[in-house]
Amino acid sequence: MTRLLLHIGHPKTGTTALQSVLSANAEMLLRQASVLYPTRTKPTEFKHAFVIPWLLGIDNEAIRRRGRAKDEELRQLSKGYWESLLSEFNRIQPEQLILSAEGFWILRRAAEEKRSSFKQTLYGIADHITVAGYLKSPTSYFLSMVNQKLRNYRQVQLPRPNYYRASMRAWEEAGFDQCHWRIFDRRCLINQDIVDDFCTTYLPSSINSAELQRDGVEQANSSVSSEALVLLEEAARRYPVLSRNIYDHRRSKIVNILREADNAIGGLRRPSLKTEIEAGIVGRCKDLGWLQDRGLSFPDIDPALIRPGSGASQATQLPEQFTQVSDFFPVDTERLASLRAASWPKIRQLFSNPTMRFLGLFRAPRQG
Repeated sequence: MTRLLLHIGHPKTGTTALQSVLSANAEMLLRQASVLYPTRTKPTEFKHAFVIPWLLGIDNEAIRRRGRAKDEELRQLSKGYWESLLSEFNRIQPEQLILSAEGFWILRRAAEEKRSSFKQTLYGIADHITVAGYLKSPTSYFLSMVNQKLRNYRQVQLPRPNYYRASMRAWEEAGFDQCHWRIFDRRCLINQDIVDDFCTTYLPSSINSAELQRDGVEQANSSVSSEALVLLEEAARRYPVLSRNIYDHRRSKIVNILREADNAIGGLRRPSLKTEIEAGIVGRCKDLGWLQDRGLSFPDIDPALIRPGSGASQATQLPEQFTQVSDFFPVDTERLASLRAASWPKIRQLFSNPTMRFLGLFRAPRQG
């Protein structure tokens, strides 16, 4: 039978870039090593998250948004997607099957009977199953999530204290053959690259990742500056429609305006957390010692912050909830003023153009 590799993320670990490369090279992987990365699905989708509502009975905001559906409509879409994926698998009968979706990370939310049926379904098509997960440090993950949430005009939540342990234990207790965890940090990845690391670690040696086609594949959304994040907050406050649960084409236009202004003004630096906030995030994460005991340490985390007692005192420095960018991120006020002057007139114009306002009223609702 087939070996199944279940790639579960976690989020913000280069998953989109990896999925794009695997999808773009699906024919080559199959031809050279009998590795199937399903691409003949309905709907066509190079991420496999659509199997999750049907197989596990759960979903998340990203799945609903990508499918533009929810509840029973999403469940039926998921059922059809799984059946089309299964049809491709049955036709090919590969030696190795790869399923990849960040949404698998939330297995812990699935009911026990759904986890059991999920396992039974997968062992119906594979005789060996490996779960592969990449772990990103809590500070780096939080930094990425703030940037993504604000670019999507969504509320930011502080990370859960047991973010890693609860999810990892759910997978380890599910009873698959192997759960394999790796640190997502350039210093830990083979060739400092997620694609090279994944292929070398999990795929047959006949696959040379250097030969994979990477031109034109979808990459993860790039971050914007801390100053641009402040302006996104200002836009959301001034124009509440941006945060409503409807599709509005102006969301992406604003982000593009800010990206262009970021590049034009110069002095662009990757967003970073304030020192005290970074220490507070580490202190809030109660399972770093548990990971350390398993040989999993993040290079960007000071081991001294993981000592029992010190984390608790640092955690009190955090607000009880995310407040605003300037409380968490260093912001260059002069650069912010320049960015505001360059971008705000263009943003304001998006909401003053009568034609664009009229068209916005008839856009399809955004699910999730």
